[in-house]
Amino acid sequence: MSNPGAIRDHLVVIMKQTKSYRLAAFTLTELLIVIGVIAVLMGILIPVLSKVRQSARTITCQSNLRQLGIAVTMYTTDSDSTLPFPSTSFGESALWFNAVDKYLKAIQGRKDATGVAQDRSYMRYKQCSFWTDLGDAKTEGAQDPIVEAARYLKMNANLRRNNLPVYRNPFSGTNTTNGFARLYDVKQPERFVMIGDGVSLDMVPNVNNQTESTGFLMEVNRLSEPNPGLRHNKGANIMFVDSHVELITDLKRIEKPLNNPHAATRVKSWEGEYRRTNQSGALVDPTNGETRNMAQLGLVRNDNMPLIWSDLGRLFR
Repeated sequence: MSNPGAIRDHLVVIMKQTKSYRLAAFTLTELLIVIGVIAVLMGILIPVLSKVRQSARTITCQSNLRQLGIAVTMYTTDSDSTLPFPSTSFGESALWFNAVDKYLKAIQGRKDATGVAQDRSYMRYKQCSFWTDLGDAKTEGAQDPIVEAARYLKMNANLRRNNLPVYRNPFSGTNTTNGFARLYDVKQPERFVMIGDGVSLDMVPNVNNQTESTGFLMEVNRLSEPNPGLRHNKGANIMFVDSHVELITDLKRIEKPLNNPHAATRVKSWEGEYRRTNQSGALVDPTNGETRNMAQLGLVRNDNMPLIWSDLGRLFR
């Protein structure tokens, strides 16, 4: 027969263990409080982490622009102060997107490349940091129509001479008065925009628009061209002709329509450079290829746009 004392002692041990388990367990109220505290902490931390991530992307974009600024400076040194061209009008080698490669040790063209991909290197340092969200570029064949074709950093379209004597463009075979700008054409290089954030697919992800996404240049005055893209804290990173980089966030923001056929879609951007001197003071987009200066056109600079994008009569599209 079992020992009654031993049985009693065993039961006492079991009861003590059960009481200990009960003391260690969460009540429903305690569990709800813990969940509530976690939710509050997440509500605080998520916005903070988002701001940190945004700040990191802004810094990375600025770093990319500084590298581009160094490359452009080296290019102008080797080309008798001539700046690279904002577009492909004078061929792939003169295009700023390709002209910087030599000075950044980039290999142009990828394996088994076809078409324009034979002449272009699709590197992160030539884009804003947000560009990487589109995914990976192709490794062979033609240019990827989304990832490689989207430009997040664009050159100021007005950095070209437009009042040269008429000459035949050797690339197009047509007569033109456009030509390359030189550093000494720029009178205030510390304020004259060279390369910066432009509107692209991250700002209009549901619009497959060739003008806004694939262009190598941007224009603050014209609605028919890609405009500055305000993707960093409601502002844009800008590299100026003197190669310094700034995050510009304090300019007046307006909504601008995309180019046709997507004019119903609008994006945030900045006002243009010029206003009329008459009482209306309306914003003015000077005509393409303008050779007259501001005084001759009856224009003044817009106080809401202190950055310089063009110099009428000399540097203009």
